[in-house]
Amino acid sequence: MRGRRLIGISCVLATLLLAVVPISPTARAESSLQNKIDPALQTRMQANPLALLPIIVEMEPATAPTTGAPNVARANEAMDLLRLYGTPVAGLALIDSAAGFANAPGIEAISLAPTVAYVHLDATVAPAVTLDPLPTPTPLPTLPPLPTLTPTPTPAPTAPPTPVPTPTPVPTASPTPVPTASPTPVPTPSPTPTPVPTPAPTPTPVPTASPTVEPTATPAPTPTPEITAATSTESPSPNPTAPTQGSAVYSHVVNADQVWSQGTTGRGVTVAVLDSGVAADPDLVEPTNRILASVNFADERLVSDPGGHGTHVAGIVAGNGGRSDGQFIGVAPEANIVDVRVLSRTGSGRISSVVRGIEWVLAHRTAYNIRVLNLSFGAPTPTSYRTDPMSAAIEIAWRRGLVVVVAAGNGGPGRDTVASPGIDPYAITVGATDDNGTITPRDDTLAPFSSWGSADSNAKPDLVAPGRRIISLRVQGSALDLLYPDRVVVLPNGSTYLRLSGTSMATPVVAGAVALLLQRRPSLSPDQVKALLVGATQPYGQDSGVSLPDPIADGSGLLDVRGAIQSDAGTSSGSVANTVLANGLDGVQARANRGLRPADAFARALLPALRGLPLRWKDPTLGGILWGSLTWDSVAWDSVAWDNFEWDSVAWDSVAWDSVAWDSVAWDSVAWDSVAWDSIAWDSSSHWD
Repeated sequence: MRGRRLIGISCVLATLLLAVVPISPTARAESSLQNKIDPALQTRMQANPLALLPIIVEMEPATAPTTGAPNVARANEAMDLLRLYGTPVAGLALIDSAAGFANAPGIEAISLAPTVAYVHLDATVAPAVTLDPLPTPTPLPTLPPLPTLTPTPTPAPTAPPTPVPTPTPVPTASPTPVPTASPTPVPTPSPTPTPVPTPAPTPTPVPTASPTVEPTATPAPTPTPEITAATSTESPSPNPTAPTQGSAVYSHVVNADQVWSQGTTGRGVTVAVLDSGVAADPDLVEPTNRILASVNFADERLVSDPGGHGTHVAGIVAGNGGRSDGQFIGVAPEANIVDVRVLSRTGSGRISSVVRGIEWVLAHRTAYNIRVLNLSFGAPTPTSYRTDPMSAAIEIAWRRGLVVVVAAGNGGPGRDTVASPGIDPYAITVGATDDNGTITPRDDTLAPFSSWGSADSNAKPDLVAPGRRIISLRVQGSALDLLYPDRVVVLPNGSTYLRLSGTSMATPVVAGAVALLLQRRPSLSPDQVKALLVGATQPYGQDSGVSLPDPIADGSGLLDVRGAIQSDAGTSSGSVANTVLANGLDGVQARANRGLRPADAFARALLPALRGLPLRWKDPTLGGILWGSLTWDSVAWDSVAWDNFEWDSVAWDSVAWDSVAWDSVAWDSVAWDSVAWDSIAWDSSSHWD
């Protein structure tokens, strides 16, 4: 009865909205409605009209110059629509959007609002540690009554955009409740110019958190070329392919050890790990704590990393090998880590939590010298990156100076299996190789699970790195630790580590390499970093006897850190075609990502910030329009204009970034975690090692 009443109310509201905003003719109205709703979301709506579905409501950009922060105002408008027709969860000011839940009638009513640009499915993201393609989200349970609406604080659009948090030191990892307003690095409902310490409502899992971005110097690690003393509790693999029980040589395979001896260890560079959490392992916090901050955009966590995935990833980036006596060392063993938790205890997250995490990183990148984002997960691929909100978010981060490194996914060896956001042409997308536990790359092969190819025909991945049987940090008692006791590696000194496979493991190898590059040359832009890495790869597999499923399946080849740092000439390939590497690191003229067109949500979100810049067009007479005669106020900003706009002409340093406010809309973890999750489990990779 209550469900029928809700449907009736939704239909009445939709009718009233149509009466206020007439649309004609009818056929065009139906077409417009369909074009504003994600096709994957439409499928779910038809399958179960009463089910509460996770959605992201994206608003149209401001059409005229505005004061304050128009993106915050748009996010709040989206929140208001969700309060009216569903349940709001969080504003996503980064992309002029808000996340929440609504059923089919509510979604249709929202899409009819003229200020709504698109209604996205807030799809499930999952770590890339499985051979199988990423699971298809299953419909949420039918919940006829709408949940009680929870008021969400609405900050003034003129609020200061980027407060600098002050982390609260905590002696040991301790339970972390739902994020609330706080001056710690946890997301706050409203920014405050000068945070004042209060009892920590969201303690970080960091022993001695410090806002200092440069740790005390520690001795450069000594390369350890062989695994000789480790034993494992595992049962023999039915199809052993490596001479050792796991790979501790990945740093040597990519020649990272050869730059350590030159003092290049990632010191002072911070990598934000968006994942399941990062535990305070001694390899990350001793002798100097290098976990600078920890925030949570997932469900409530009672321990630092309930999944164990994020800590494993962080160890590949920056573990110093202290517990293993220098045996298991990350690629950048003195880099700093910021823990941005976006995956829940079940091993899944949502696009909205990832977007919110990226927004937090952008707001605090200066405080912690965050230069790199590591995303070792993926979501089901939409029709195109152009309609993907996660792609839009990483493009904004990229243009703001952050190098975004993402996993290709584990849907290989078939074509067009790269997951989102790996499909985005701007990001550095990483596939995986099997290094066979040896330092020489001549016997390496492309891992059979490594995804390649995208629906947009972008050449993905951009490059590959070791990703099979990688040994890194273990979180005792975590979900992965309990699921895979046979993958625990025990050393003679009693220390234990964990062995995992996937493009999740290959991605932090490249993120660590980026940290090394940026330590050597802090002024490099993301486009320059990508051009150097992709343009200076090394060959592999000459002695393996195994061929690639396609010439583009491994991008430009195997990562070579030393080669990227020492590059002085050459021509790049793959997604950076026609880009020249010249003059080495002392005068880098390399640029990747030339001639690309960004995602729709990127174009909409940054329109106010770009307003006033010179208008340059690829085709001055496209479609019979004299584009040169148009002004910012006379251009109809749609997909045609975005296709024709010369994006390479934008000087991104001159963009009015101060007109954009980030990390200024509340995150409601209670509402976010109040509806059943899609069926994603850590053990989806149990058959692959």
